[in-house]
Amino acid sequence: MTWFSISLTYLCFYTGLKTQGIPQENLLFASRLQPYAVWYSMIATFMICFFSGNAVFFKGAWETDIFITNYLTLMLFPVLYIGAQLWYKQGPISPQDMDFVAGLDVIEA
Repeated sequence: MTWFSISLTYLCFYTGLKTQGIPQENLLFASRLQPYAVWYSMIATFMICFFSGNAVFFKGAWETDIFITNYLTLMLFPVLYIGAQLWYKQGPISPQDMDFVAGLDVIEA
C-alpha cells in the first residue's frame, strides 16, 4: 500500500502541475514515461496487494493469520484516509489551489 500511496501522491502532483501550466521540463528530475508509469505502478501494486493472499480462499486452505496479514491494509487504508479527512475537516487540495512556488527560492538556493 505504500507504493500505491506514493503513486497516488505523484499523480496528484502531476495533475497540479498540468492544471497550472507548469511544464515538466522545469523540474530538476523528470521522466518522459509520466503519467503512464504512475498508472502502471498504481495498477500493479493494487493487483499485487489484492491477489497476494488469494490462496486462503481455496478450499481447505483458510488461514486467518494470512488473511489478516494480506488484507487488513486494504481495508484499513481507506478507513484511515477518510477518517483523517473527517477529523481534520480538510479534503484533498484541488489541482488549481496547489502551491508550487512558496519557499522555492530557499530550495533552489
